[in-house]
Amino acid sequence: MGVNESLRSRYMDILIEIARHGLGDEIKLSTSRLASGIGLSQQSASRLMKDMESKGMVSRKVFIDGQVVKLEKKGVDLLQKRYSELNSIFSRKKLKIKGELVSGLGEGRYYIGLKGYKKQFNNKLNFIPYAGTLNIRIDKKTGTRLQSIPNFIFIEGFSTKKRSFGGLKCAKAKIEHNGRQILAAVIKPFRTVHGDDVLEVIAPYFLREKLKLKDGDRIRIVV
Repeated sequence: MGVNESLRSRYMDILIEIARHGLGDEIKLSTSRLASGIGLSQQSASRLMKDMESKGMVSRKVFIDGQVVKLEKKGVDLLQKRYSELNSIFSRKKLKIKGELVSGLGEGRYYIGLKGYKKQFNNKLNFIPYAGTLNIRIDKKTGTRLQSIPNFIFIEGFSTKKRSFGGLKCAKAKIEHNGRQILAAVIKPFRTVHGDDVLEVIAPYFLREKLKLKDGDRIRIVV
């Protein structure tokens, strides 16, 4: 863990400890009690509090018999951001999608095979996809739900000398068919001819051949 990351982690420990005693109020909380709550020495806790105060995360009023501390907006915002991050992880349920295999227009073979996309897929999905997409017809309600899942991975657009190509978002997934599971990803290009009722899937394999698929077969995707 780097120095900055370690420091941010200590800041968060202090913010959480203060919030335990009072999220929006001034509270009497000695440095020794704060230090004990987060497993630091009193000297370290005092130094961190001074640093956080200078950054606008907390405010302090020091008296002869102790100190009063309060979380400021910047500190509360950091706590809310962390809460949102954790909530999206623990509250997320896997989306199970069933649909019917349909033929596409053949454009996926060209676009997925472009170097500007392939490199990003490899870096962000940990596989180089087969040059083509598997198109699955689903109900529009499920397609709309898919748009709002919290863990989309963004693939940036790029330009060549001849033209520009738009970005897309994708999410890791698994294809389940006849007792087999195949690593895959669903993609949602920002510019597409498909509506929410067609789901495009990429994988490291030519899926029609690997799973012996044909138009009309029922497919199950877990995102």
